Amino acid sequence: MQETDQSAGPWTRPADEYFFIVGRDQGLWFSEPPEWFVRRVPGARVRQYACSDYANVQEVIEKNLESRWREHAPIVLETNTVPVIAQDVAFRGGTAQVQGKFLPNGASGDRSFSRYLKQNPGVRRFRQANRFFAAAKQETDMNLPVWPFEARRIPVGIECRNRTNFYHFMTETLPLLVHHVNTEAERITFHCRNDDPSGFSDRFIRAIFPEICDRVSFTARAASYERVSIPLNFRHMIYANGDMRIQQHIENADPEWQRISAHVQRRKFILKNTYDVSLRLLRERALSMISKADLDKMPKRIWISRNNHNANVNQRPLVGEERLVARLRELGFEQMFFENMEPLEQIAAVHAAEVVGAAHGAFFGNMIFANPNAHFIEVGSVQTQFHRWGDFLGNAHASGCRYSVVFADTAQDDPSEICSIKQGLIGVRIGDRAIDLICRLAEAGQFD
Repeated sequence: MQETDQSAGPWTRPADEYFFIVGRDQGLWFSEPPEWFVRRVPGARVRQYACSDYANVQEVIEKNLESRWREHAPIVLETNTVPVIAQDVAFRGGTAQVQGKFLPNGASGDRSFSRYLKQNPGVRRFRQANRFFAAAKQETDMNLPVWPFEARRIPVGIECRNRTNFYHFMTETLPLLVHHVNTEAERITFHCRNDDPSGFSDRFIRAIFPEICDRVSFTARAASYERVSIPLNFRHMIYANGDMRIQQHIENADPEWQRISAHVQRRKFILKNTYDVSLRLLRERALSMISKADLDKMPKRIWISRNNHNANVNQRPLVGEERLVARLRELGFEQMFFENMEPLEQIAAVHAAEVVGAAHGAFFGNMIFANPNAHFIEVGSVQTQFHRWGDFLGNAHASGCRYSVVFADTAQDDPSEICSIKQGLIGVRIGDRAIDLICRLAEAGQFD
């Protein structure tokens, strides 16, 4: 591995020079041919509820509720991830370039796409990118060559957004280690956009992957490899590759699946209706480490609060939480602070619980560890509906739990004002109507 200048790498190029097309461009090999690429699976049971105290906000929330989740068993896909050998690779800014082109791969692929659109503004470039991927889909399949040499000792490189955000690390990064447990590589390197750890990432790696933790390292510096093993996820291939082993699973699906493309909103739809097999494999591995005794000592109903004394926790206010918690305690809930718990304790608490509630935040990454019969209740606002809805759906799909979202109000001087995300993500205000609804959901379960 050779470290390079972090600022290197132009973001403004035509789509055909910017994006690596799997199945067309040279430089990728399967370690072993995959047995499957995507497959239909049962998803989470999802419901959304509008509960603002302000008529104008309530109207907007209701207008933007997604009817899809009230349908019977909407189609959800599990997408496979497999190690591939890549040649001439550079990691920078939390993304990977192969042969000088950005690889559409999992969450880092989404970030590469966002940077492309940001650096290439305008309708013309936007449409050119969409047409580029539509053409790629017509021209490609997934018949990559198989690496002809020994691959187990090739160093492993994994894209990583950062080590500070619990959701991004637990959902996008940590699960990828499941594909490299049996590697004999001396180095498994997470390549991050920054290197400002809060400490939880190391604790989770040591708790869930003790056999390889001493070979795992992080770097925020750009680096290049002559060859490296990368866990490649096939979600982006749904819109970028025409292989029938992928496309056959959506050919007779509902109309929403028939509109798949590289368009921003269609890629967001794919994200909401898929999950990476790595999440399920991480779930299975973590739960195998929890004993019945660990589960038996955990409460069945929990409300998760933020530790306001922890500097590593986003201190977004939750106005009305004290009144809500008082009501929930009457229903048998216990208030918990996960920042004060060890990794396996957190996992045990999530899996043992029958009902779990919390304000919108990174905690909901834990839904991958939920019991399939559990009910998770997230409390957000119109702002989280517009800009964060769907982020946790993959986590819920991986466990198959029930997932309800209550959109209440924003914790600002004038909650009737609908603020842009450019002003930052505002905390949540829970009024009496929302408290009543949350308690009803906790007691009676989901309803339409």
